Amino acid sequence: MVYLIAALAAAALFLALAPGGTSAGALPVWREGIPPAWRPAEAGDDRRLFLLVPPALFLLVGIITGAWMTALISLPAGILLASTLRDALAHLRAQVLRDHLQEALLSLATSLKAGQSLPNALQRCAADLRRLHPGGGQLIHELEVAAREVELGMPVDEALLGLRDRVPLEEVSALVEALVTTRRRGGNIVDVMGNVAHMVADRLAVEREIQVMTAQKRTEAAILALIPLGIYLVVRLTNPTYLGVFHATRWGQVALGLIFLTVAGGYWMAQRIARIDM
Repeated sequence: MVYLIAALAAAALFLALAPGGTSAGALPVWREGIPPAWRPAEAGDDRRLFLLVPPALFLLVGIITGAWMTALISLPAGILLASTLRDALAHLRAQVLRDHLQEALLSLATSLKAGQSLPNALQRCAADLRRLHPGGGQLIHELEVAAREVELGMPVDEALLGLRDRVPLEEVSALVEALVTTRRRGGNIVDVMGNVAHMVADRLAVEREIQVMTAQKRTEAAILALIPLGIYLVVRLTNPTYLGVFHATRWGQVALGLIFLTVAGGYWMAQRIARIDM
């Protein structure tokens, strides 16, 4: 029973660490329904996960193998897996921000074409996004903050610059700088928003195409990492004496820990190779 619980915990941990992607233009259903408290919305969550995964993996390996020397040698594998999880969460946050930004640009452009001023368009945009995504999101929250600041009397340029500082996204910085420059020196704000919208749409299309092209390699990396771990668990459950040398002797425990570390390192390296940053 202990081995079964440990195996299920290991499978859950691996599935949580395996980064996924979407090939369609729509946002996944599971991501829309997650409450804000469970979403990876702050960088502080990454630090907590980075500190939690290594000791959790240490305890898991210790429970499965019964050899704390093996668990100690496998401890760096927890750091590699935590790094993989942190990169996956950062990629997920950036993708959600870009999806919401594309909708925000459409709302802003529609309001400006209808003749509304930029402050009113900003407030309308925040309300539209909140209506589309009741669960919220970082960009939606920051747009509501900016709209509230403008409503309380802050200049629009300062509110936009504050939005740029709070949202770590290249497209948001480009949009804010273009809007501020256009407001100060004159120009067609609608055309500026259209250009930024095209840039965001093209980047999203390229990013999803890359995800589709690298999906096979990421799946292969996950399978190759699961095969040796699965074989070990099956043999450990069905014929424990066959692996006795890995648990009864000091050098066997060291060798088993190095095997786990090698498997985790190979999975981490494969994910790094398959990930293409834009």
